[in-house]
Amino acid sequence: MSRKISYLAILMMALMVMFTVSCEGPEGPAGPAGEAGPAGADAQVTCLSCHNDATMLDNQFEMARSQHGLGDLAVDYAGGRASCSYCHSHEGFVEWATTGENPGNYTTPSPWQCSTCHGLHTTFDETFEADTDYALRKTNAVTAIFDATVTMDVDASSNLCVNCHQARTNYTAMIQEGGLTARITSTHAGPHHGPQANLLLANNGSSAGTPFSAHLGAGCVGCHMYETTGDEEMNVNGGHTFWAAAEKCNACHEGPDVVFDASRDAEFEHEPYYDYKGFQTEIAEKLENLAGLLLAAGVFDSTHTVVPGTYSIAQYNAFWNYTYIAEDRSHGVHSPYYAEELLNSAITGLGGTP
Repeated sequence: MSRKISYLAILMMALMVMFTVSCEGPEGPAGPAGEAGPAGADAQVTCLSCHNDATMLDNQFEMARSQHGLGDLAVDYAGGRASCSYCHSHEGFVEWATTGENPGNYTTPSPWQCSTCHGLHTTFDETFEADTDYALRKTNAVTAIFDATVTMDVDASSNLCVNCHQARTNYTAMIQEGGLTARITSTHAGPHHGPQANLLLANNGSSAGTPFSAHLGAGCVGCHMYETTGDEEMNVNGGHTFWAAAEKCNACHEGPDVVFDASRDAEFEHEPYYDYKGFQTEIAEKLENLAGLLLAAGVFDSTHTVVPGTYSIAQYNAFWNYTYIAEDRSHGVHSPYYAEELLNSAITGLGGTP
């Protein structure tokens, strides 16, 4: 057989194979329909329940008007320091919340932003009930920094706040052996600049207390992130401004002693509108009284800064309780009876009259 005929035979076989493979017969009858799959949520509807112009812009406006969004507390002093950055900067908190480890120094720390507190969604459930998807980085009860044997638990949403708004130092840390004196070694001594959770839970003062159940039950979010409806407070208080809303106060406090008005006005001037029955005024007077006694005893200088030294336990208690209540900055509102108890005890201990 010639080579030409051999090539032609091979070509014919290849064409036969190609046509055999590529040709299909007539379509057979349709099989039975399969079971219907589960109905899925419309992704756009679920996401847009929050991610829409009205909600997102409101939150962003409010955040920009908050102390968290300004950055003067986060960046100016503590945001880049390794021992402070995990609460005082966006980058530090995200690193700590993600890894569980205290971060190092940051050269360009940022103030808090949406993704500081809100991580990735997990269930995409738009109902936002307590047991569903808050998309918060932390919701569990918090092991106290001042004492690892103490667990602080307000509620799932408020526990995020507790992680940072708590004392760093234990009341007992500076008390010397025998319990009769205390050694203060720094002008920065004290619980910390934000022991709000401790006062709310009535712990770490010079004596233990009982939480004020009404305010503890409302939690941080219940008062500070209350969604206001009145024109005077809209986007000025509550929500992501984190300023406690007078509208929320009035929802619980009724009667002739209610004096609450808009918590801040449109110029964002914050006034003591939470002075229920004159309580904040009373606490301010007690703080002033106690500061005078500490100044006279040489524990404070003229700027109300503690003077390092060794002091009697009564003087130390007075210093600690003053610093605790002053740096909470609610004028005792977080736990009224405990605040009064601590200040009265301190004033009496220095020979004063509450």
